[in-house]
Amino acid sequence: MTNLIGAGIFGCGGISENHLSAINSITGVEPILLFDIKKERAEARAAQFGGTPAESFGQVLDDPRVKAVHILTPHALHAGQALMSLSRGKYVLCEKPMATTLADAKRLMRADPEARRLCVIFQNRYNKSTEMAKRIISEQTYGKIITIKAEMTWHRDAQYYSDDWHGTQALECGGVLINQAIHTIDLMLYLGGAPEAVKGAVTTDLLEGVIEVEENAHAVVKFKSGIVGLLYASNSFGISEKPTLRIVCETGTLVLNGSDLLLERGSECNILVRSEGTATLGKAVYGDSHIHQISEFYRCIRNEEPFKIGAREAYNALWAVLSIYESSRTGRWVRYESIDLSESTQM
Repeated sequence: MTNLIGAGIFGCGGISENHLSAINSITGVEPILLFDIKKERAEARAAQFGGTPAESFGQVLDDPRVKAVHILTPHALHAGQALMSLSRGKYVLCEKPMATTLADAKRLMRADPEARRLCVIFQNRYNKSTEMAKRIISEQTYGKIITIKAEMTWHRDAQYYSDDWHGTQALECGGVLINQAIHTIDLMLYLGGAPEAVKGAVTTDLLEGVIEVEENAHAVVKFKSGIVGLLYASNSFGISEKPTLRIVCETGTLVLNGSDLLLERGSECNILVRSEGTATLGKAVYGDSHIHQISEFYRCIRNEEPFKIGAREAYNALWAVLSIYESSRTGRWVRYESIDLSESTQM
């Protein structure tokens, strides 16, 4: 195929199964080179999905067949690898978080201000339930938002953190907030509106002394619209439940329960969207929509269109996560840090 898009993979851990499954489902896209610091992981994924194990990060970037790269490495590596890939002319699809500091997030925004080279994974925005909720809120079908609550209670035991990076401050750069709840936080801000300030706290409880990152977090979010939102996230629950977002409007309450959307009005509760799970690839815990976002990524490359979720769109969720960490350290409110793209960036 003459207009084949070759993909490079950085990081061949669990999430790579979703990405490689999606790549192999898209006509005209195929994996070319797969790199992991543990070569046996790259070899295993190549045997399963195709492509060739690479010897180095640089080998992937040097290969002219590789037009797009997927960054699936530990969090601390995301920003640097994305900036290097952009500087080499590659399209970049980066798993969340795109960075672990606001300074690096802003470097990424300045490197791609129009979202034409860098796309950040927040796959739950592509759920049918999220799309319908966004439309209902935008049209004020049930009036304005009064308040909003986000809850995520999952189970992560010591075994989960037994690999070479989870649970470490150096590579994971945080726990439940930056790794799991960031998806729910993104939906909270995407649907609830622009944030103004946040105050919260994080703790390490059941696994104190085992991991360096937090298991539990709570926060209060002030929105620029004047509403107040609540966030609770935990990895200490006995099971992993579907994340829930309750959006209370003037004449009805929208409830996002995983990939489902419910409408509560008085004593009535109606299902607006029921997920069938037919598009799930890889681990079901990641939801249904990796394939949708990855397909759109390659469609935008072919059509030379901007991505729906570039660095600017991904910024608010990262700001909230990092600001809750700061608030937990200081005990103070943290005001929203606006984005100034006029400053120069160094690649």
